[in-house]
Amino acid sequence: MDNVLKEYSLITNQKIKLSLMFPIRVSNLLRYFIVISSLFILVQLYTQIHQFTKGNTTFGNREAKTAIEHVFMESWDDYIKHAWGFDVFHVVQGTGSNMADNGKPLGWMIVDALDTMMIIYSGTDDPETKQKFRDYIMKSQNWIQNVLDYDIDIEVNVFETTIRMLGGLLSAYYLSSELSIGDPSIYLTKAISLGDRLVPAFADSPIGIPYSSINLHSGEVIKDHGNSGASTTAEITTLQLEFKYLSYITGNDTYWRLAEAVYKPVFEANDYPESWDGLVPVGVNADTGMFWGRTIRLGSRGDSYYEYLLKQYLLTHETLYRDIFDIAMEGVSKHLLFASVPNNLLFIAAKENGLNGLPSSKMDHLLCFIGSMYAMRATDGLTYQVASRQKWWDTNRINYWNLAEGLTETCYMMYHEVPSGLAPEIAVFRTNTRLTNRYWWESPGGDFFIKPNDGHNLQRPETVESIMYMSKLSEDNKYKEWAWEIFENFRANSSLLRDNGAITYTCLKSVTQEKPYIPIDNMESFWLAETLKYLYLTFHPAFDLKKIVFNTEAHPFPVMDPVKLQSMNLDTGWSLHHN
Repeated sequence: MDNVLKEYSLITNQKIKLSLMFPIRVSNLLRYFIVISSLFILVQLYTQIHQFTKGNTTFGNREAKTAIEHVFMESWDDYIKHAWGFDVFHVVQGTGSNMADNGKPLGWMIVDALDTMMIIYSGTDDPETKQKFRDYIMKSQNWIQNVLDYDIDIEVNVFETTIRMLGGLLSAYYLSSELSIGDPSIYLTKAISLGDRLVPAFADSPIGIPYSSINLHSGEVIKDHGNSGASTTAEITTLQLEFKYLSYITGNDTYWRLAEAVYKPVFEANDYPESWDGLVPVGVNADTGMFWGRTIRLGSRGDSYYEYLLKQYLLTHETLYRDIFDIAMEGVSKHLLFASVPNNLLFIAAKENGLNGLPSSKMDHLLCFIGSMYAMRATDGLTYQVASRQKWWDTNRINYWNLAEGLTETCYMMYHEVPSGLAPEIAVFRTNTRLTNRYWWESPGGDFFIKPNDGHNLQRPETVESIMYMSKLSEDNKYKEWAWEIFENFRANSSLLRDNGAITYTCLKSVTQEKPYIPIDNMESFWLAETLKYLYLTFHPAFDLKKIVFNTEAHPFPVMDPVKLQSMNLDTGWSLHHN
């Protein structure tokens, strides 16, 4: 854009000089002035419209934030109108439903979205928008206080309930206190109530590995209904941030001890990490601790195991988890890291038949969080420019940074090269020129395919999560361009127009078909809790990645004070050296 403006300036200056050298009629001069003025106005308008995609000015960040605020308001206003209080929002039908047969709500939408409202309330530059988000927050708080009751006769997934509901209540408590909005005690009271109802999932298991589900009323723990009853590896190891933070703010160490105790029986039963190069199959027998199944992947059922290793270190400064993360990432590089042909896009493969089996070049969108983890491991939350000047900066951190850049770019290309501009749930990467399938959609660059049943888009956040981290840590404006492009495509291609002119947003059945795109009758809670939040934070300068850690549902917790942890006697209590 700068070059365009310079060229425009040179041309107009030359024309003005020529006009002074040669007399012309007044009418011609007037027409000339009008043309030049019009061109100037158009250039200014172009600059203003597109300036913020470069992310390099206060104006640009403000304009992008305003646009994202507006989409959140469209989504939330539609939910309030058609499904207020319900757990599930059927967007196309314009109705809501609850997960429990008795009709009692879990707060799936309201609790999950609440801290995004608080962040926008704090970050908006518009007084009217600020008041509107304050109203949203108070309406939600009143509902949580007066309607939400977790004494529900329903079987819930321990993992999903923890990351969304417990995590959402805890972050609402934190932000409500931090921003002086509402009553933090309301959220803490509900968090303790829910946490206590989830405790039997750990305590009633033979060796402390939680079963997959629990009845919130009776406390009955239930094994997974499939997979021979095995618990999911990612699920049992993605409860720790929430339960540890609950101990930290209540002084009740029970939650911490139960969450911490999950690892040791698994590690000892499987000679982990030595025998597995730090990688884990996606199932665990909760009664014995033995790994179940042979599938190893960083996508579904495996992803957040690795995520919470690093995030526990970032939250508590406990180096044990950083060290395990490093071992695991060495295993990823050794067994799962590949580059596509012809353009060398980095991707992380899966192994369906054990550590020594052949790799599959299928990569879930869920895996796209990994760029953010590599970036944070490289920099410890400092910008690249600052981190790279530290004494601890070394080749390992350089490698982490390079992987963060490469994998984030790959995930961006899963949007950029697709007709809708939105990524599929799963992509298959080309690893040799012979790989082809006439029934699969092929990307223009030839690097990846989308199978017919994998082309749906569920409004997932993982790519914009990594883009947000890379934007903050690299200070490279291209990441804001990528974020804006993805946001624009969500706004254009996942929106639905109501008969009354209102706009709302939904999932899509296929990202590769031509318009009109076919909607799925659902708005995911993480559209509000994660996707729009990470997009918003990409353009919001006023937060520090060294001071907060997001759980896997994008609920922020403050980094814990090591002195306070020591005074509370909260630590891991174990090491990698098996007894």
